[in-house]
Amino acid sequence: MLLSICLRGLLLLLVGKHAYSEEQCLKGSVNTCDDCIKSGPGCAWCTDLNFTKTGEQEAVRCNTVSELKGKGCKGRIDPPNKLNIIENKPLIAGKNPVQIQPQEIKLDLRPGKPHTFQLEFKQAEGYPVDLYYLMDLSYSMKDDLENVKKLGLFLLEELKKITGNARIGFGSFVDKTLLPFTDTNEAKLQSPCPDKNVRCQPAFGFQHVLPLTSDGEKFKEMVARQDISGNLDPPEGSLDAIMQAAVCVDEIGWGNSTRLLVVATDDGFHMAGDGKLAAILEPNQETCQLVNQKYSKSNIWDYPSVGQIARKLEEKNIQPIFAVTKNMESVYTVSKMLL
Repeated sequence: MLLSICLRGLLLLLVGKHAYSEEQCLKGSVNTCDDCIKSGPGCAWCTDLNFTKTGEQEAVRCNTVSELKGKGCKGRIDPPNKLNIIENKPLIAGKNPVQIQPQEIKLDLRPGKPHTFQLEFKQAEGYPVDLYYLMDLSYSMKDDLENVKKLGLFLLEELKKITGNARIGFGSFVDKTLLPFTDTNEAKLQSPCPDKNVRCQPAFGFQHVLPLTSDGEKFKEMVARQDISGNLDPPEGSLDAIMQAAVCVDEIGWGNSTRLLVVATDDGFHMAGDGKLAAILEPNQETCQLVNQKYSKSNIWDYPSVGQIARKLEEKNIQPIFAVTKNMESVYTVSKMLL
């Protein structure tokens, strides 16, 4: 079912740094028709053979249409903006809804000349939402782990209030299992938590635990099983985890939906270049590298940069949401602006 409200909007496109008046031709150095047209939307080029007088430069052929007419110019080049609608499916509801019309257009625009076109939008009720929940399981999260687990359940319940077509999945991360990020003593790799009395899982970088599912009970069960792990330094390998969550489309199960990625952590993150501390020199290749649900290149590829993450999230149409502790709010506020 489609909502009864139909939003109609006009999109104004300005090409170039400034919008120019079409009543003016602010020409600079002009020798050709091409130079003239690029000077601004108010400029036209006179093509009459005998338009220029003896001693006059070709630049006089470039002026506003009204000025050229006043000087007796008959033939003019004054290209308009062109709009070509490539895809224009009607607005429909259902499993594969179409919410915006037209879907694809091509515009040929003159520099500085605005163009308007009409868009129609109808929000589909029950539009599918996919939410992948990334949990930080480093030891510093021990006190927050139960709250983090509850947050995931809360998100699922709230999603179901908004849409009946919601799916949720999750993965977890700590950091690369190399010095100086993690203690590489074999016993410590198997039980990296400093407190021997705490249930602790072996050190790991990123592991994909549950593909996107509409089975809320399965999600609750898998989240409840999660145990804390550990590493040495405060920053975590969250960018490694975000990259894998974005590029492993089939493994995660991303669908034709609104895609949300929630990252729950209490600390900052390592980024590109930090891998050199562990003699990791190969840049992150931005491809899915899950083997048995774990990130297999964690100790081989460097961390991705914030720029790589931003580009990949945009490419995959994934919206990141950071659920962080108060002391990390400023760090992730800046990161969110970059993403």
